Amino acid sequence: MKEQALNKMKEVMHAVYSFENHLVKNHALLLNAALTLCALEGSKAKRSSDLAEELGVTYSLMSRTVVLLEKRALVDRSIGKTDKREMRFTLTEKGKRLLKEIREGYDLSTFLSTLKSR
Repeated sequence: MKEQALNKMKEVMHAVYSFENHLVKNHALLLNAALTLCALEGSKAKRSSDLAEELGVTYSLMSRTVVLLEKRALVDRSIGKTDKREMRFTLTEKGKRLLKEIREGYDLSTFLSTLKSR
């Protein structure tokens, strides 16, 4: 049973790597950046520390990620209303379009059904 679980995890990791390769090749975007876009979708502005916690990554990694997304005009930065040191991020229209392209260009439901059938 434990061997099966480990084998299943190996299949999941292979699929995740394949998806990330698709993101890099087609959108010049790493998986963490794509997940950050997802976390910002349909929400109020979020702090990078909140995004880091939500995605389970370090604050340092999230800070680098939002800077890269900002340079590509995929997210906007705004200053906190009560604390001027606080930075909050939202998706730009370009970021929303890219997220839509990613979703339309890769069928995750097929991937998930493949894993369930094994």
